[in-house]
Amino acid sequence: MSESEIKDLVIEDKWLKALSEGIEAELECISQRLTGRISELAERYATPLPSLEREVEDYRLKVESHLKRMGFDWQKVVSESIGVIA
Repeated sequence: MSESEIKDLVIEDKWLKALSEGIEAELECISQRLTGRISELAERYATPLPSLEREVEDYRLKVESHLKRMGFDWQKVVSESIGVIA
């Protein structure tokens, strides 16, 4: 084999193949991370804001009801706190 044939064999058949496989593996990894992140964001923003606000209001009313049954006047505490802040 000539020197140029050896160089072609080493460079094109060995290193370029390894380089190509490495690039493909990295692209696959990036693709999987992006897919995971997109799924995570889709899950996070699947519930519209008005639904979340209604849910928060329902929980607020439940907590307020429980506090009243325990003898705690939540509205009084809130109004006093607002007076202290102002």
